[in-house]
Amino acid sequence: MKILFVCRQNIGRSQIAMALYNAAHPEGGAESAGTIVDAPGQYLIDAPAPKTIAVMQELGIDVSHNTRRQLTQDMLDNYDRVIVMAEPENTPDWLRDNPKAIRWEIEDTRGMDLAATRAKRDELRRRIADL
Repeated sequence: MKILFVCRQNIGRSQIAMALYNAAHPEGGAESAGTIVDAPGQYLIDAPAPKTIAVMQELGIDVSHNTRRQLTQDMLDNYDRVIVMAEPENTPDWLRDNPKAIRWEIEDTRGMDLAATRAKRDELRRRIADL
């Protein structure tokens, strides 16, 4: 199954979810994007993402060279399911109304400390196991 994980800036939640899904499914099939990406193509190591990188490194998963992508409406055609974690006010109508879109209420990790970011990672891990 091809899944697109979407958050606001494509730095935290969607990057973590993509990496966890692909680690659990060696054939891959997950990608990530953001609804408001200020630096598309930027590596996470160059973005304000040290906690994302750290909590994934704890699992032996290196996301430091993942790149950030801006979501476009055309991208949705490439996926079987789209998991949306961006806040409703940061979610375009065409995404919210798409029948492939499923909303997950996962709080943005921006501004969280390492322990809280780890807790969000673990919550994503549980949800992904249920997919």
